[in-house]
Amino acid sequence: MLFNLFGCSALTGAGKQGKLASKGVCGEDMTWEYNRRTKTLTISGSGEMVTPERFMWSDYPIRSLVISEGVTSIARDAFYSNHALRGELKLPSTLKRIEEFAFYGCDALTGTLALPDAVEIVEGYAFTNCSGFTAIRLSASLRSIGDEVFSHCTGLSGTLTLPDGLESAGRCVFYDCEGLRGDLILPDSLKQLGNYAFARCGFDGILRISAGLTEIQFNTFGWCESLRGDLVIPAAVRRIGESAFAGCAFDGTLTLPDGLERIERYAFSSCKHLGGALSIPDSVVFLGEAAFQSDAALTSLKLPAGLSLICEDTFSGCSGFSGTLELPAALRIIGDDAFSGCGFDGTLTLPAGLVSVGRGSFSYCRNLTALSPLPASLEHIKDLAFTGCSGLKGGLRIPDGVYSVGASAFSGCSGLTDVTFGANVRSVGAGAFRDCAALDRASFSGSFTPDYYGAEEKKPSFPENCRVSAAPGAAGYRETWEKAKSTPTPAGTDIGAEKDMPYFWTNSLAGEDFIGAGTCADVALRFEGSRIRVFINGRDFGEAEFTADSNASGDDRIVRTDGVFCRDGWIRELRFRDGYQHDSILSAEFVGEDGTVRTAVFHTGSEECLYIDISGGTPVFAPPA
Repeated sequence: MLFNLFGCSALTGAGKQGKLASKGVCGEDMTWEYNRRTKTLTISGSGEMVTPERFMWSDYPIRSLVISEGVTSIARDAFYSNHALRGELKLPSTLKRIEEFAFYGCDALTGTLALPDAVEIVEGYAFTNCSGFTAIRLSASLRSIGDEVFSHCTGLSGTLTLPDGLESAGRCVFYDCEGLRGDLILPDSLKQLGNYAFARCGFDGILRISAGLTEIQFNTFGWCESLRGDLVIPAAVRRIGESAFAGCAFDGTLTLPDGLERIERYAFSSCKHLGGALSIPDSVVFLGEAAFQSDAALTSLKLPAGLSLICEDTFSGCSGFSGTLELPAALRIIGDDAFSGCGFDGTLTLPAGLVSVGRGSFSYCRNLTALSPLPASLEHIKDLAFTGCSGLKGGLRIPDGVYSVGASAFSGCSGLTDVTFGANVRSVGAGAFRDCAALDRASFSGSFTPDYYGAEEKKPSFPENCRVSAAPGAAGYRETWEKAKSTPTPAGTDIGAEKDMPYFWTNSLAGEDFIGAGTCADVALRFEGSRIRVFINGRDFGEAEFTADSNASGDDRIVRTDGVFCRDGWIRELRFRDGYQHDSILSAEFVGEDGTVRTAVFHTGSEECLYIDISGGTPVFAPPA
């Protein structure tokens, strides 16, 4: 056919003067004509619309658009960003498809956008930024809505009815439609729903989620601040994505299905009115960072039996929780601020096998009254872990497996009366037991006395009235470190005068301290310019020059020093790798005083990040290397 050979060229071309064409063909059986006097564009014929070039009518000042019956599609980019196209858009009843960008940015269109009932597919960006529409009626035959189709249609008001038979809705499909009201009912035919699909919409009724969904993606309903009622996650859902319901205003209860496997970070954060009991099914294997942060109306918590880690801030600010906190037996890591500010009361029992109590993990849980004996598996208690737990009373025993008690770890625990430290504790941080008014005795049981801050220092580890005692003849760990540090640096390649300043991957070295993992939790590395500084128990313990090839990649990303002392030995090389989320990791091998080769790991994130496989976010429990 001539149409296929020559395309859809205009009958009267624009010519060298750039004059807009007045008529042409736009399909095998379709023509168009533009009346300059009335500024009317008329499209006549039947079948699919095909335009010879992108943005076919974008520059035409159109007061009236007439599309005849028989037309089955609107071509891609046909009216892209035509700000002069105004009035109510009337589409033919024969229309089946609207292609991508067809009416993108046509912000002078007004009234109700009514998609004829024959329309089955609306492709991506077709009506994005059409802010003049005041209402919307979708086609009864609609099966697919592409990415951002109605995004930023800020003039829309009233209710939205999604038709039965709708199968997919893309990313940001109704994003920022703040004027929409009423209930949001997703038909059970819906199998795919993109991220940000309804984020920042104004619905003020209930949300009913399609039974056909298996995943709720990133920020799908984020910051729908007027939704009300209960939130029921359908039985088929296996994963709830990052920030999926963050900032929503549900004021009922949350029901999670058996079979749910993952709740990603921030999934329900700042749902401040979501109340009642929170029961997380045993099928859940992963709870992401801040998943329920600041959900202050929740009243009780049941955790999955097989949960092995609780990430940073997961339940921080859930002040409405009450009763006993039952932690699962499988738990190994409690991340930074995981339960900070929670209202649990009674005795806290940490499970056997727990390795890490993170920074601020139980801070300001003022209703806790006692700690059961801490597990023998515990390696450290990080800074601020129990600070402000003013209800804790009685004695405290730090088990032999703990190597460090961090700064302000128990500060403000005014009911503690005595503390006994196990044989292997290396350090007690600044202000660890500050404002513990009833604490009158601290005992070190090992053959070495831990490094702690004395009464003459700025932030003593213990209150003024506390009597500190150690085993007769016990040497001090700090003195042994000072002695080892004064030993000549082990032989090795001279770093030399040429240095690479932080750049590319080495940008990750500057800014945040690298904190030791496991038994090295009281050690921090700080990169400043071309030097690396070491802190042990918060004390500046020296520095050394370093070099790093900023253009290196993979396993070749190595920080080389002329020797830096790191509590248990000398380190010359640290290998860099990217960890989970924004965690940066350095690992090194050094020879200890007993001749054994050990691995030290330092990183910038919460402890649990070391145990999460970054390829799939799966909890992996193995010694971090």
